[in-house]
Amino acid sequence: MDSRYQSYLEANVQGFGKAISLSGSSAEGKNSLIEPLVLRQEVFEYSELSVPINTLEEGLNIKELLDYYHKKNPLQICKNLLDSGNNVIDITDSAINMAKSLKEYCDEAKKYVESLTKYKEARKAYDNAYQALEEARSRKDNGEEISLDSYISEVDSKARAFGTATDDLKERLSSLKEKERDFLKSREKYAKGLDELLSNTQEYYKNKYKNKYGKDTIEDPFFATYNVMNNQAQKFIDNQQKEIYNDGQEDDEKLEAQAKKLESYSAEADDKIEGYIVLSEAESIDKITAALYGEMENTIKGSDSTIDLVRSLKDLLYQIIGTKVLYDGSLDSNLDPSELINQSGVLDLGTAEITDSVVNLLSSIWQFLMAAADGDFFATLTALGTFLKSLVTFFKGIFDWASSRLQNLGRLLSGGESLGKNFLLYGYGVYNMPNRTNYSDGSSLTGYEYSNIFEMAGGTYNIGFLDGDFWHYPKMDNVEGRDKLYKGAELEYLLTGSNSEKGAQVGTFFNGFLLRLVSNLPAIASSDWITETSVTGPFVVVVFVILLLLESFIDMILLVNKQSVSLIKMKAYMSTEGISNFIEDFSKCRGLNDETAKQIKKGTQDTADKIAAEAKNKINSTFGGTTESSEESDNNDSKTENAESKATKDTTKPDNDNSNSENNASKATKDSTKPQNDNSNSGNTVPQEPKETTATEAMGLKDEKGLMKLDYGEHCLILMLLGTNQDQYLMRLQNLVQLEAKEKYKEKTDYHLSKAYTGITATTEYQLNEFVPITKSTGGFKLDCTKTLGY
Repeated sequence: MDSRYQSYLEANVQGFGKAISLSGSSAEGKNSLIEPLVLRQEVFEYSELSVPINTLEEGLNIKELLDYYHKKNPLQICKNLLDSGNNVIDITDSAINMAKSLKEYCDEAKKYVESLTKYKEARKAYDNAYQALEEARSRKDNGEEISLDSYISEVDSKARAFGTATDDLKERLSSLKEKERDFLKSREKYAKGLDELLSNTQEYYKNKYKNKYGKDTIEDPFFATYNVMNNQAQKFIDNQQKEIYNDGQEDDEKLEAQAKKLESYSAEADDKIEGYIVLSEAESIDKITAALYGEMENTIKGSDSTIDLVRSLKDLLYQIIGTKVLYDGSLDSNLDPSELINQSGVLDLGTAEITDSVVNLLSSIWQFLMAAADGDFFATLTALGTFLKSLVTFFKGIFDWASSRLQNLGRLLSGGESLGKNFLLYGYGVYNMPNRTNYSDGSSLTGYEYSNIFEMAGGTYNIGFLDGDFWHYPKMDNVEGRDKLYKGAELEYLLTGSNSEKGAQVGTFFNGFLLRLVSNLPAIASSDWITETSVTGPFVVVVFVILLLLESFIDMILLVNKQSVSLIKMKAYMSTEGISNFIEDFSKCRGLNDETAKQIKKGTQDTADKIAAEAKNKINSTFGGTTESSEESDNNDSKTENAESKATKDTTKPDNDNSNSENNASKATKDSTKPQNDNSNSGNTVPQEPKETTATEAMGLKDEKGLMKLDYGEHCLILMLLGTNQDQYLMRLQNLVQLEAKEKYKEKTDYHLSKAYTGITATTEYQLNEFVPITKSTGGFKLDCTKTLGY
């Protein structure tokens, strides 16, 4: 640089002849791009023009979008689901214990009745033998020559068998009463848990009225089902009071005494023993307990049509997540770590934990469906408990992921110019760096074609070669390779920092999947595929989870295939009105195998037809909330709540049941979903959420489908605004600048970021010589000049 500046000066001074004499010069670079703050300032200056131009083209008002997203507070919905899931786990554990004790009670009742049958048979055999002995004695008394020895021996033998049967019946009765007490204790604990669930439901609705979070708890459908089970158990107790409140102590003593008599019994010396009849248990206790077990089984397992519908949804989900779409196979670089300026580390997106939790969740859904189809009460409840624990783990992962990011969002929105600066910084990566959706045909605002990078990196085009499904995908580890450049997933590198180009794509895909999961919660909660079908009880929650996963994975398939998706949806694809939108948008995807796309569309339509066939009048189940739309106003919430209270009342009372306990439970349920002193019908209005501005609607940023459609890159922008560390982002950007420039200028110079300056400081010492010497003592004017110039 110094040498070039010296040559530059000499060439320019020659034009002045002898008027100027150079006495010294120097030049040095200033503000190297190796300094993160320098690079950031350069990005800011460039982005002040390029990023706003792009967002205006896209109609994206980032401040308004994020502000609205923050006010919708999907995190609260996630928290409600998480909290209510934990509450339901507790009552489900109690239900499982009750089912286990009931099953053991049933098994013991069966053994008791078998023992009772043998007891009766032994008693009858003893009675018959004794009667034969009596007849023989009568005949002998009448003069018939007959020996009584064989008759006496037979009675003694039957008496000993009767004694053995008495001992066994005593033991079985004792075991049965113990199992009976265990069942009653577990049922009592279950009833207390149900009261706690009722209290939680009341508290939830109180808060809902105050904070207007929407209907997003899973407690209601479980309470409705579990309350029916509780009523069934209470009815059994009411009908069996005489036996249940008989502790069996008298029976035990009488049977023990009888067994002792029979043990030493002699027909020759002793009178006949009349067989004791047990008073503390019904003789048909096996059928009675089995009937209770069956009733509860039918309550929890759902109808065959419900199981078939949920299986169809599960199969569709497996088909969707099995689609090869996680990365573009043409973008497969593994960077050489020695070429990087910085080792920024891979951003921990929780990908492994989330995907593992999804796998466990899907497995638990399948196990629950199989158990429900087989119909065993205890097995079904056990599988349901496993599903709920997997569900809570899943939502815990989503909540942990979302909470920190939405907290960042809150800080950005309240931080004055910080949102604008972050928007410019991260927007540079979105609008001036290639990603998997535009690397072959996109360009920066200056017209630099991204295909130049792909070709410079030695890429071979295989457009549409999408690979990697949910079950088989590359991890986001820093795989060491020998490649000098990323081929096109540079935006994904800025987001994740992975040396593996495939891994960066997968990491970004799942990060986007999590964003879609959180964003889709309100729309799925109000889908009529849940609220207006015959699905009830735990199956409501299963359907909700499947639809949430389906919706979010479909969104990502569309995004990586160059489609746009509303950040906040008014109508989910997985709904009666939304399904046609899905078919239309999905038909535009060009990166999917034709046969795969055809199967997915057919599977979705078939499932939609099944749901339509199962549809009935709106039952206002838990997930019956309404999202803001052009057709419905939030002013209708009060009416919705009253309808929901009525629906809960109707679903928690069994048909034709007149027991006092059930009437009380039904009344409690009716009151549970409406807070005390509720005046929702008295003209009081529920506070409404802020509406979108006129500008938003005028610009067409909101329609019946949702608010603000964003493409893949813009979803990445939201992700970076929510969670990307600025220092790491700049380090990754430095790496990309270094790699690209070094490769581009390798024939001219050995490029290094530390020698890439944004300015030059030049110092020149020179003398202005006189044209006309006035005095010999004058030697001209000695001057020096220092300038710093930027470029």
